[in-house]
Amino acid sequence: MFDRFWKNPPAPLSPNDVGALFEAQTRFFDRNRPLTVVDAGVHLGHSSKEYLDAFPRCRVFGFEPEDKNFAAATAMLAPYGSRMTLLKNALSELDAANLLQVNTHDGTHSLLEIGDGRYWEGAAETLHQQQVHTVSLDKFSADRSLETVDILKMDIQGGELQALRGAAGLLGRGAISVIALEVLFKPLYKAQPLFWDVADHLRSFGYGLHGLFECHYHSRNPKVLTWADAIFTAPQLQDLEAP
Repeated sequence: MFDRFWKNPPAPLSPNDVGALFEAQTRFFDRNRPLTVVDAGVHLGHSSKEYLDAFPRCRVFGFEPEDKNFAAATAMLAPYGSRMTLLKNALSELDAANLLQVNTHDGTHSLLEIGDGRYWEGAAETLHQQQVHTVSLDKFSADRSLETVDILKMDIQGGELQALRGAAGLLGRGAISVIALEVLFKPLYKAQPLFWDVADHLRSFGYGLHGLFECHYHSRNPKVLTWADAIFTAPQLQDLEAP
């Protein structure tokens, strides 16, 4: 969500064009396949809408814990009926009560506190805390009888590793085919795992990096990579004999 935060974001220096993250995901699957998508960090609803429009037979399970974002997403996604299930929870490692830091921009709310302000392109501060309930993807999938997840998308502001730890069962079976998530290279949030922490965790389950997309470099020093989006793929998608 950071790209919506800055009035004048620095131009990406990635070899991939802006928007390529979503297009890359669509190339993994037949558009008419009945996919299962988990969208953690629905924000205002645009990401879930992209999946629902691109894959007309997919079903999306979305997580958005913040009150105003949830209301906006509910309104946007209402026309999709039963294909969209929106939950007012945060995806994390455990099923538990937690506190969401509600910040000055609606795309930066996080379970983590704001970190090193030098790496923020604009002023950011926490307005208040909201009590939320976190759920693990393993338990959620078991409760919903979801044996596989075709796409797991996460944009949860530094909480991605905790959510992946809550999906150890699915990851251990290679049951999540494609993981598209925001990865951070600088400590924008306190105690925030960086890209290498996330990559090492996924590598321990045999997942591989497919690519980095929409890289954002700091406006005051374009040699400093602050965040990007990434796609990781399950072991079975890395078969060199596969098409």
